[in-house]
Amino acid sequence: MTAIAMIASARSTAMNDELRHNQLPPPDGSEDRPDGFVSLAILAFVVVAPLIYFGPELGAIEAWFVDVYRMIDGWVAPIREFVVG
Repeated sequence: MTAIAMIASARSTAMNDELRHNQLPPPDGSEDRPDGFVSLAILAFVVVAPLIYFGPELGAIEAWFVDVYRMIDGWVAPIREFVVG
C-alpha cells in the first residue's frame, strides 16, 4: 500500500467515524422560537381550554364558592366580634 492510499484510507475512516458520532445540525428556523415556547403554549392551553369548555357551568361553581364563603363567615363572625371587639 502506498503512502497516498494509506492517507486516503485514514481520512475516509476518520470521516465515517465523525459522521457516525456527530449529530446533524438543527433544522432551519428552530432558533426563531425562544426557549420554553412549547411549555408556555401547553400551559396556556391547559388553563384556557377548561375555561372555554366549562364556561357556562363556571357561574354555578362560583356561586357555590360564594355561598360557602358566606356560610363560613357567618359562623366566624361572632367569634371575630368577641376577639376583635
